[in-house]
Amino acid sequence: MVLVAGLLGCGGEPGATPDDATASGWQPLVTKSWTLPPGGERTSDIQLLDLEQDIMVGGIRPIAPLGTHHTLLARGASNTNIIYASGVGTNELVFPPGTGLRLKAGTLLGLQLHIFNNSDADLAGLSGVEVLPVAPDTVTNEVDLFLPGPSDLVLPPQETTTVVATCTVRTPQTLFALFPHMHQLGTHFKTTVSVGGALQVLHDQPYEFEHQAFIAFEPLALAAGDTITTECTWNNTTAQAVTYGESSTTEMCYSILYRFPGDGVEFCSQ
Repeated sequence: MVLVAGLLGCGGEPGATPDDATASGWQPLVTKSWTLPPGGERTSDIQLLDLEQDIMVGGIRPIAPLGTHHTLLARGASNTNIIYASGVGTNELVFPPGTGLRLKAGTLLGLQLHIFNNSDADLAGLSGVEVLPVAPDTVTNEVDLFLPGPSDLVLPPQETTTVVATCTVRTPQTLFALFPHMHQLGTHFKTTVSVGGALQVLHDQPYEFEHQAFIAFEPLALAAGDTITTECTWNNTTAQAVTYGESSTTEMCYSILYRFPGDGVEFCSQ
């Protein structure tokens, strides 16, 4: 089994994981320390890691002390090839048996943090990502991440707004986990798939910014022509229009989905 410990010298910082993480099999992948004054916010705090050995990941979870609002893990120095995302209160995700996320030696990983101190005192922490390595010979399907949802958002002041976006599947894929993601004005989130013309609701619940969880479900096979629909509702209580953005004072609407096979190709046209 490939372990991640020892890679941190290439870009992470040691001591970033709970005391029992190593004993339970979880290993720190990449971390970054930070400090913020009262009211401070940084939305592009990036830590890079150049992998020295192959890793097959069977589970993933955030290291997210108070002040960590979003975490993105991507291949490369930008956030365009995202392989993991978390928000406030996000839980660990263990992939289904026989699946894994392959990280190859020589891959440059970029950890992007959005940190926000909404208290009246200085805040410091060490945030990042932990992984649960698995033996490569146990994996028959490699997984990937996909983010369907609208990005053209304009939420009028003092109004409730709902936006719906649908993408159409181009190639057969299997979904197994959903991470509904909005920001602080979000009030309701719904994800629906159409499988062979039959509608199936994956999630339809009030949205809580402080409790953003991965929702695992039995693997769901989609064929070409099936659809994924994301529906978000916000209550803009501010005096200004709010648009799309990374800050917690802007908004997003994504059905963040893990799927396989992980071929790196976006499989759903919006």
